Amino acid sequence: MPRCLATVEISDAALYRSIKRWQPSFAIDEFDSVLSGDERKALRTVINSGHTRSQFVVRCEGDDKIPEPFATFAPKALGMIGRDLPPATASRSIFVQLERRRSDEPIEKFAHKDDPGLADLRARLFRWALDNADTLRDAKPVMPEGFDNRRADNWRAQLAIAELAGEEWAEKARIAAANLDRESDASTIGVRLLADIKRIRDEYGGDCITSLRLVAKLKEDPEAPWAEWNRGKGLTQNSLASLLGGGGGRGRRGKRGYGIHSQTVHPPGESDAKGYKWSQFEDAWSRYVTPSSDKGVVTDDE
Repeated sequence: MPRCLATVEISDAALYRSIKRWQPSFAIDEFDSVLSGDERKALRTVINSGHTRSQFVVRCEGDDKIPEPFATFAPKALGMIGRDLPPATASRSIFVQLERRRSDEPIEKFAHKDDPGLADLRARLFRWALDNADTLRDAKPVMPEGFDNRRADNWRAQLAIAELAGEEWAEKARIAAANLDRESDASTIGVRLLADIKRIRDEYGGDCITSLRLVAKLKEDPEAPWAEWNRGKGLTQNSLASLLGGGGGRGRRGKRGYGIHSQTVHPPGESDAKGYKWSQFEDAWSRYVTPSSDKGVVTDDE
């Protein structure tokens, strides 16, 4: 990596001051739970804003407390076990999962030192980047189907580089991007909920469902989080209402939810009760759930 700064965890001040001083690329390891907790909110904000050029944080400096802008844009590779990132950070990320080596797979031991071979490779990559900077800056590569908004932003540079290497590499890159994005755990709990409800609608039919029955259906899936929701207590009608309507739901949309609120419904053969009409979900499904995925993926960004 160019001007690589390899470290373990980091503070928000160290991050933006390092960017100003060195314009580095970060390789930050041991990041498993660094962004958890409200005390790391500032670091989350700096990392998230660094997804886009020309973003800054402003801090007061010196005895006179003069406001000074600090740029936050820089490449960041984060090493961690699992994918426990805040949804806003995860949506700005590309996940590359390492697999445990099988006993019959040959490996070459990595010496963890910057030897001449790595120095030569770095120099060649730097030369290539300089030669093609202008082309890449304005590149508009062909995107895989469904890649728009933030998903396209995440992949634009990589796919543009692949296209410069030739159409064969471009096609391989698009396939890899689609596979990695599909397997990514970047979808939020809210999007997972919408996708699971859409699946239930397809199976259940009708034009509405009671809250009681919808909660029961959601908790039937042993691979879904709903049976163990709220520290093992399970999803309730109230927590479902919070996730859909707003007011405490976890996930990317947070307390705002999706503006879907329960109302009195009239399912055939059942008594009137609080529940949801399927038509209430159509807008959210069209925005956040792809038609081809039962698990759901983010299709747009706030």
